[in-house]
Amino acid sequence: MTAGLPVVIDLVLEVDLLSDTGPAVKADALFYLTKEAFKRRLIDDLWRARAATSPKSLAQVLLSDVVSDAIRKELRRQTNHNADVSEIHRILRGEVLRPETLL
Repeated sequence: MTAGLPVVIDLVLEVDLLSDTGPAVKADALFYLTKEAFKRRLIDDLWRARAATSPKSLAQVLLSDVVSDAIRKELRRQTNHNADVSEIHRILRGEVLRPETLL
């Protein structure tokens, strides 16, 4: 959960006990719910890692000025077309990225 109003709930850990994966994999995933893991705040580390690589975070990075400029330069190098950064943003938002990641 993310503090503040409204409360946002992000899925950080999911374990399918009925899946075909081995018991060691399931036990490793469930370790985050143990008393020892909570004492060492390992669930916080896991949450930060998942938040950093979430679709929304990755979409923000892709739409950043630095990445857009790098895309523009690479497009120019590969195609000799000098695309405008606003055109790249429009295409990324409208055709490449999923709308739910842009919220």
